[in-house]
Amino acid sequence: MEFSLILVPAVRDGDPEPFDTLIEQIEVAEELGYDAVWFTEHHFSQYGRAAVPVLAAQAIERTSRIRISTAVVVLPFQHPVRVAEDWATLDHISGGRVDVGIGRGNQPAEFKGFDIPMDEAEQRFSEALDIIRRAWTEERFSYDGRFWRFPEIEVLPKPLTRPHPPLWQAALSDYTVQKVIDRGINGLIGPYLCPYETLKTNYFDVWHRLCAQSGRTDLRMTHNEFVYVGESDAAVKADMENHVMWYIRTAAKIWGERDRSKVARQYANYNDILEWLDVVPFEEVYDNLGMFGTPDAVAEKVRWMRDEGGVGQLMNFMGFGGLSQEKVLRNMRLFAEEVMPRFKQPARPAQAGAASG
Repeated sequence: MEFSLILVPAVRDGDPEPFDTLIEQIEVAEELGYDAVWFTEHHFSQYGRAAVPVLAAQAIERTSRIRISTAVVVLPFQHPVRVAEDWATLDHISGGRVDVGIGRGNQPAEFKGFDIPMDEAEQRFSEALDIIRRAWTEERFSYDGRFWRFPEIEVLPKPLTRPHPPLWQAALSDYTVQKVIDRGINGLIGPYLCPYETLKTNYFDVWHRLCAQSGRTDLRMTHNEFVYVGESDAAVKADMENHVMWYIRTAAKIWGERDRSKVARQYANYNDILEWLDVVPFEEVYDNLGMFGTPDAVAEKVRWMRDEGGVGQLMNFMGFGGLSQEKVLRNMRLFAEEVMPRFKQPARPAQAGAASG
């Protein structure tokens, strides 16, 4: 099983900008044996930061092994040719260590800030994805779509990884899961803050069934969970209650349009979730909606993800809601030392007489 970090920097009132702390977390993640880190793109709020290619380049320069990824590039907000150029360049300077997660976005304030109607999100996403794939794999091409039009061009550089870096798409419904599989893209499957049986029935089982039906045994799946490990339940609760609840209540305010009469049809399934996030109590979050507690308790939930959910990579959300850097790094270290080894395959011993180097 693989383990990665998702980075959603919360810049609460009075906090400094998070860039140095993010890079330190990535350096420590590589040291501790995490497989990947995933940057997130968000605009116009305390919730996250936007300049992902800049941060990814800095992370690449400061590391040598860990994969540098994005979850996700919000394609409706970007010129697809620039996305293709940026991530092909990052693929080269990393020596082939990048993954590119893509999505359509979901926050009304972001769409409003870019003056893009939310009911165009899926169509803009699909058109951009087509352009990016063609930019990476075709010597020259032109495009005449609804949103993007340009004459014949040659997009350079082509990626180091052939045919292109691994693509991942977020999927929060069975309808989207089928689209991801049909597109031949790896899946960022299921929401966090979701009961495990719902995850299994509505998301994981759907992914595995549709992959099998489509003959796509090559596609990979990862899932994102809040994770906080400590010596006791009391210590964990004291450390993270304020931070996880700030994150949840903030998400409830900004993830979607609350006036149902104004909700774009593509996002109609969000409202029940947002209204529930307004009121869900901390005890419910702690007991059923994340991986919180002692190493043994967290390991049991990881085991469920692997054995019952078929999760190949767990994306750990470990630095949420403005947690101090000290707490984030301790959380990362405890998980890596006390939980991760239970699920990592031991390295094969070198054969006698094998050449080194």
